[in-house]
Amino acid sequence: MKNPAEPSSARLGLEQIQSLMTRMELTAAEQALARIESRVLTSSDALLARILRLQCRMQADASVMGTAWLEQALNMVEQAALLPGDPLVEAIALNCLALLQSRMRLHHGALGSLERAFELAGMAANPVLGFEFQASRARIMAAAEMHEDLLRLVDELLPQRDKIPVGALHRLLNTGATACFVLADEQLAPPAAPLWLRCRALHLDALHLAETQGLKEDGLLSHLNLSLVEALVGGTEDARVHLQAIHQNADSSLMTQVAGARWAVEFSELLIGWRERANTEAWRGLLAFERRVDQEGASLQFVREYILRAIARHGQAAGDADAALNASHTLLTLQRQRVRSVSSTLTQAMQDVFSLQRMRLANEHLTRQGSQLEQSLAARNAELSQALGRLQAEASIRRAAEAALQQANDELEARVSARTQELELALRTVMQQEKQLALGRVVVGMAHELNTPLGNARMGASVIHDRATELAHWLSDGQVRRQALSETANSLSQCSSLVERSLESATVLVQRLKALSLDSAQEAAQDFDLCRLLHDTLANEQARLSEGGIICQFEMPEQLPMRGAMHALGDVLRELFDNAIGHGLKNANAPRLIISLRQQDGRVRIGLRDNGCGISAEALPRIFDPFFCGQMGREGAGLGLSVVRMLVEELLHGRIHVSSQLGQGTLAELDLPLN
Repeated sequence: MKNPAEPSSARLGLEQIQSLMTRMELTAAEQALARIESRVLTSSDALLARILRLQCRMQADASVMGTAWLEQALNMVEQAALLPGDPLVEAIALNCLALLQSRMRLHHGALGSLERAFELAGMAANPVLGFEFQASRARIMAAAEMHEDLLRLVDELLPQRDKIPVGALHRLLNTGATACFVLADEQLAPPAAPLWLRCRALHLDALHLAETQGLKEDGLLSHLNLSLVEALVGGTEDARVHLQAIHQNADSSLMTQVAGARWAVEFSELLIGWRERANTEAWRGLLAFERRVDQEGASLQFVREYILRAIARHGQAAGDADAALNASHTLLTLQRQRVRSVSSTLTQAMQDVFSLQRMRLANEHLTRQGSQLEQSLAARNAELSQALGRLQAEASIRRAAEAALQQANDELEARVSARTQELELALRTVMQQEKQLALGRVVVGMAHELNTPLGNARMGASVIHDRATELAHWLSDGQVRRQALSETANSLSQCSSLVERSLESATVLVQRLKALSLDSAQEAAQDFDLCRLLHDTLANEQARLSEGGIICQFEMPEQLPMRGAMHALGDVLRELFDNAIGHGLKNANAPRLIISLRQQDGRVRIGLRDNGCGISAEALPRIFDPFFCGQMGREGAGLGLSVVRMLVEELLHGRIHVSSQLGQGTLAELDLPLN
């Protein structure tokens, strides 16, 4: 029996989702969260799932912020605080609230929320979660520009790195390096300054950790930071190595999770270009990029500040002292604006808090009114209880009638079940007979088709044996004549050709038989142009088309991309073209073949229509049967359309339909998925 104190499987899964988000593995976190949300959860686990859903959305979208989101997070914290003996849910709710507060520049409130979350993690005896909260604390300190305090926190935590989860450790190293970067960049420190050296060392440590622990997104974040550091004060070759790693993973979610990531990459490339060439054109490109970033607004202000400090740092070397001075003035203005913005945000937050308090007072008033309503409802419930007693008496009578009806229904179901078993037995018998009949047809057809080529081969081998015996007799008697020897050689050549053709026919028949059991998964799907495949397949039949005077008409676009088993579809088209050219249009007047394509709802319909002899009503239902052939023994083995149907249904996951009337031509249609 399970100990009630042990966490449920749902709770363990939710805690793992928190760790996945710390590792920036948002796709895996969302998939795991969807699986857990589909289950029946306790009230505390359901609340924790909603908290993690909000946090996951915040990490995936940097624009999620505002009073409405803040109120939602506060509501979740209040609900979590009411859960008895479950501090872990409240701790994670406070962590989510802190991240939202930091995004809204309420940094001190965010640090207070995290401090409480850290205490609750200790009460829940969950040190792993405590370290993850410390990593969140480091991020908030970096956003609050508390760089010296942040470096002291990093120095305090790094000696315990063996106990810190890898995702939290990477975030700690990254934020510590960011603090060094900002301090060194603000001071315009030289490349060999200790702050730059420590910044590079922390970033390289984080990159090594991400690569050894399989943290793809975190590793790309380290590459992004290192490219900027190396472009600014390091070597351009090293910067290009890091940029190359980012370009090789251009589809990474890092570009959406980290605001301004794409702009930072472009800034590094422009800065590398100027440092390598140091010409006026490269410098103007850097200045133009700063103006473009300025037009994007406040969301890219931190990127713009990096660009302005780079201009101020390298303006003298570029011979543009005015640009360097203007950049310094702009940085000072931005800093003042940031201070005013923080003050305004704090004022708005206080107003929102007062509004929230007024809403709570209104809710208390409604609660008192609800108490009065409950008393009124209690009196009404007493009346309803009396009515319920009467209804229960009536219900007992109804239940007796339902019991009798249920008994009759059970007896009927028993008879139906017995009859169903009899019918299933009869159906299995009929299916077995059908299988035996189908097997018999296959065996008879195979024997009939193999008999002719094998008989010819046996006859040719017999003639070769007789001629060889005769030749040996002549040689032993010394009566070899030149004319007789020539006739014998000619006869042997003809017989060997007959044997070879016969064996080749038998081989083709065996290959067709093997195709009937083809594994539907043996050809991998690939991308190709369906229109090009149709043209190329028909081009291989050009000689036969010209010989028969057949006119081809196309009703299809210039190209149609498709993904699937291209070679199998080519085999199907070749077989259908062969049937139309070699059978349907063989003796037709003014023969014409129309190939059409129609695309709808992710599927494509391929039509092949001829104006040939058509198929009789008796033969049409049997054209897909193995060894069925309208000219059995004279032309074809009767396996082509059997293989076609197998390829279309099993490998191409589509359908084939053939409609025809004798003397009116034939239409073969393929209905296939485009992907």
